[in-house]
Amino acid sequence: MGKTIAVKKRSAKKTTGPLKLSTRVVRGIVELKPMVGHKVATLSIPKFSTMVKSSRVGLPVWSNALHVSATSLEKRIESKAAFTPLEADRLLMVDQVLDRGMEVFEDAEDLKIWLERKHPLFGNQRPMDLLGSTPGIGLVMLELGRIEHGIF
Repeated sequence: MGKTIAVKKRSAKKTTGPLKLSTRVVRGIVELKPMVGHKVATLSIPKFSTMVKSSRVGLPVWSNALHVSATSLEKRIESKAAFTPLEADRLLMVDQVLDRGMEVFEDAEDLKIWLERKHPLFGNQRPMDLLGSTPGIGLVMLELGRIEHGIF
């Protein structure tokens, strides 16, 4: 691997030391567009429903990002329960990843297949499983850039 950058880990529990992110992960995270003008991420259920429909990759990708089942997320949408700021932030980042994926694959079905297939590069995990963490999102963004440039 490459160099690592130490990032202090904040937790209510006793800290075990700095969280190490590889420069690869940081480069992928840097590709995310900043949420200009947003101090706290907000996301309404109607806007989220529009994001899900326009992405055409299915609810499981979104539910993996929040670490809930697709059924639980469907119930949440039906009940119009608000997202917490952290959940909204994660969903907005996943939306950026999916937009980038559409730029690279140019077909929603091809993107969906790629997201659902296990890859040795990700330790035999599916890219959609990595969308539940910021370092995972960074790795997926980095890999999408490599695919776009034919480096895989």
